[in-house]
Amino acid sequence: MAAGNSDYERGTMAVDGHKKTFGGFMGTTVYGGAALALIVIFPTLIFGVNMGWPAALVTTLILGVILGIGFKLNGRWYASLIGSAVLLAISSAIIAAFHG
Repeated sequence: MAAGNSDYERGTMAVDGHKKTFGGFMGTTVYGGAALALIVIFPTLIFGVNMGWPAALVTTLILGVILGIGFKLNGRWYASLIGSAVLLAISSAIIAAFHG
């Protein structure tokens, strides 16, 4: 370890890169965790609770908005939430039309 004749001065190290890395990691963790929670909740409502897909989609959207408000997520979260809901609604409607 640093002993005796060291040039190290406490508190002089530049930590800007560390702060940006940690901030990026925390942002990815929060957004990824919230998205993963919604990805798990939607099929759980359909198959576990036996809820229809439109009701499960609306419930998942409401939970996504609550997560966004609770975690103070920015507008990209809501845009991706609405975009994925529209894509999921279209694909679910197509699948339901084929299977009756």
